[in-house]
Amino acid sequence: MLVEAVARDLATHRDELNRLDGVAGDGDLGLTAATAAAALLELAPSLDSMPEEEAIRRCGRELATRAPSTGGTLLAFALMAAGKAEVGSEARPTARAAAYLRAAADTIAARGKAAPGDRTMLDALLPAVEALERGATLREAADAAAAGAAATAAMEPTVGRAAWLADRARGHEDAGARLIAMAFEAAARETTLGA
Repeated sequence: MLVEAVARDLATHRDELNRLDGVAGDGDLGLTAATAAAALLELAPSLDSMPEEEAIRRCGRELATRAPSTGGTLLAFALMAAGKAEVGSEARPTARAAAYLRAAADTIAARGKAAPGDRTMLDALLPAVEALERGATLREAADAAAAGAAATAAMEPTVGRAAWLADRARGHEDAGARLIAMAFEAAARETTLGA
């Protein structure tokens, strides 16, 4: 199952995410990711019996309860919004994924008061969403997310704690963007997400 594959993979990156987050943040994103991963792994067996949209919303509610840090809360709201997205039942899997992820990105932008280029998770998420909207494969979307995360190292931080510590942040990838890229990479290894 996709949720389990992504959760297991993210849990293995705890130290890397903490290190990246510690450059210009509070250094706990890896802990948040590991906590969220554990919660999703517990929840995963019950998701198969739910409609797709409800399963996505349920993941969001679980993160809101079990991983209530800034990053966890943003991702929780993103998942809950994704589960409410208008997605046609006849839509191709990549089109459905793009619609869910567009709703997630819009929510992260609104709640985080961030835009592309602000050196946030959006800089990895939006390139992946745009790739899927163009009909790209999940592998291509994961590559776009990875490139977006890498590009944050050259961006000027403008929001959040990184903006206060801009000198320290420069030259380092944004931890939230790298988290998104890792999730896409794990998803791309697990499924081809047929067009």
